[in-house]
Amino acid sequence: MEINKNDFISDYVIEAQENLDGIDNAAISLINIPRDYETLKELLRLLHTLKGSSRMMEFSQIEQIINNLETVFKNFQTNRMEVASSYCYLLLNVNEFIRKAIHKIEKQSESQLSEDENVDSTVENFDEIMQNINSAAEGKTFCYEFSTQKNQNENSEINADKNADGCETTKSACFENETNETNKVIEINKTNGTETISEIKTFGQTDSTEKKGEKEAKNVAEKQIFAESSSPVMISDTKTIKIQISQINSILQNYDKLLMRQIKLKKELSELKKKAPKDIQNFQEFREIIENIEVLENQSVEIQKQIISLRMLPFDMILQPIKRSIFQEALKMGKNIDFDIPNSEITIDKTILENLPPIIMHLARNALDHGIEGALEREKIGKPAKGKVSITVEQVSSRIFVTIKDDGRGIDYEKIRQKALQNFPERAKEIQNADEDSLLQFIFMSGFSTKEQVTALSGRGIGLDVVRTEMEKLKGKIRVESKKNQGCTFELSLPNSLATQDGLFIQEGEKSYLVLSHYVKEILTVNKDNFLHLQNGTVINLHNQLIPVYDFDSINEKFEENISKNGKKSQNEVPVVVLEYLNKKIAIMTDKILHYNTVVIKPLPPILKDFKALQGVVFDENYEIIPVLNIPDVMRRFGTINVYDQKKLEMKKAPKVHSILVVDDSHTTRHIEQIILEAEGYKVSTACDGIEALEKMKMYNFDLVISDVKMPRMDGFVLIHNIRHTEGLKNIPVIFITSVFEADTQEKVFSLGANGYIVKSDFERENLVAKVKELLT
Repeated sequence: MEINKNDFISDYVIEAQENLDGIDNAAISLINIPRDYETLKELLRLLHTLKGSSRMMEFSQIEQIINNLETVFKNFQTNRMEVASSYCYLLLNVNEFIRKAIHKIEKQSESQLSEDENVDSTVENFDEIMQNINSAAEGKTFCYEFSTQKNQNENSEINADKNADGCETTKSACFENETNETNKVIEINKTNGTETISEIKTFGQTDSTEKKGEKEAKNVAEKQIFAESSSPVMISDTKTIKIQISQINSILQNYDKLLMRQIKLKKELSELKKKAPKDIQNFQEFREIIENIEVLENQSVEIQKQIISLRMLPFDMILQPIKRSIFQEALKMGKNIDFDIPNSEITIDKTILENLPPIIMHLARNALDHGIEGALEREKIGKPAKGKVSITVEQVSSRIFVTIKDDGRGIDYEKIRQKALQNFPERAKEIQNADEDSLLQFIFMSGFSTKEQVTALSGRGIGLDVVRTEMEKLKGKIRVESKKNQGCTFELSLPNSLATQDGLFIQEGEKSYLVLSHYVKEILTVNKDNFLHLQNGTVINLHNQLIPVYDFDSINEKFEENISKNGKKSQNEVPVVVLEYLNKKIAIMTDKILHYNTVVIKPLPPILKDFKALQGVVFDENYEIIPVLNIPDVMRRFGTINVYDQKKLEMKKAPKVHSILVVDDSHTTRHIEQIILEAEGYKVSTACDGIEALEKMKMYNFDLVISDVKMPRMDGFVLIHNIRHTEGLKNIPVIFITSVFEADTQEKVFSLGANGYIVKSDFERENLVAKVKELLT
């Protein structure tokens, strides 16, 4: 899969600006404390990270500048020398030119360049900057003030001082590097047209005159840096700020607590009104309180919408790349198709949008490979030679519906039946009597495929199983429609946002539960005399369709128990909720239907994270915890086609999916490597440093680790040392990917037990994939 680097520019710009801020802070700190080697180490890490992400994005001028700056400051680290202020002034000034280049990259990306266009990352005064950085690295005279800055300084006269005779003395920002003998910084004074040269400082000396001279030079330099940093380039045009999704979620959680207080206050006021005499109820202040609470309630709803909108992104962001990918797939298969994806102005939760492309691509490939016939076959049955695949997106209330439709041969139910009989001979009677909706359950099983031959794209039976699993994670639902020779339609129903959900509260005994609304097909009250007791269980005839009925309490008993064996309900009229998932319907009886509401769902406590029947919790107006039922799992528990024994059988047949952990402090680098590996079918998790990586490795099983060398908190050396000395982790293969080739670094990582070492300058997708396949084979 070819990667369009323009898609990562936004992440790169944000990350680069953060790194540049950190570099500035480190440089200023080193001016004040020149022997602070921890700050120097952090400075080198930030330079290394920025260099790596710039290399991945192919911004070569920025990469070259950072690489050479890294060389300059490595000299101080290697020789344990005091960092001279002049080098920090050089770094601060160079940073300003890099900022301008980053700003230009951001502006050009906002102008929506096509894929064939590349953003211009040219750095102003590049040759002059490189010449002075190289001079600094080689121990020669260098200037930290460049021609553009000099012109600005001369115009503003910020860098001009008056001497005792009223004449201007202009100090040039040129410095001579340390040598073994003299270690001097030279000042050039221009007075009355003549130049005189004097020493400002000899490094290591403590003469007060020389210290005074250095202080004056430092003040001049700082004035110049201030003048340069006062430029409005970076702030005045900034239209966006970076905010973590976790911060938005935290705001929503605090809002939810506020909303609960509001509901409680409203309830208490309602109770007070019932008890109060009529003359108090009509009292003006009392009525005003009620009105103010109603206004507050309306404003709260608007605030909630605005907070949630911070998480939203336009759907169009993924539609065009998907369209291009599907055309490429069709070309590979030799299928001639018309492909229609209209533009959409709909926005959706960022987390959902990021996970949708592989789901849609699975279904589109399924349409191309299984659905669309060859041109000759289509013409024989009276169809146009060119097939048609379409993707539409529409919003209904708080749900987004994505429809993937083709005009191919449709689903062959008899073929599914025969394949199911072949795979599950012990269930022959059930399969023979299964209707079309029941047969559809099989195509979502892992390892199930009607393809006779296995190809690179199909036949392994993992596509629709992945779609089902990912949709469950996104709190989504799938509906399938198909007619022979007329095509197939997959409809994906998704929440507009994962932050809030609509749900139905039900009560069973003393406990309450929440059922997410998109699983609720119907709500009705049924007389128990209308239940039909068949050999395989109890059913209800609804719209001429027989739907299995279960007592909700039986979820805590044996899975086979149903209403015919459990007569707990004493009343004759019982509330029934009809649930639908993957074209399968069941009805559950409960004690009481409470109410319908929009809620903010909170994750399960860690102690319950493996309890699959629940997918979160909410709080009611009395601050009671209400579990949110995971309906797909509940339906499986009630004896639908995906029972636990069958799931175990599916897992035995399912191919091994390798899990990889990518560790890098650069978000851009992590993201690119993740996309490359996921395109090869690997399951990828990420970590920003060694500490987070070890925490994840203790919680989850990984087959391979890919790591950067230089990272905050815990670098790659310490990480691999911990891996190789931890029981259960020591045999996991580790590959290092680094921005620079250093023989001693390569030797060290291999001595610590590394299995691979890739330099980003030689980095290509094929190199990484080949090494991963070699280690996981």
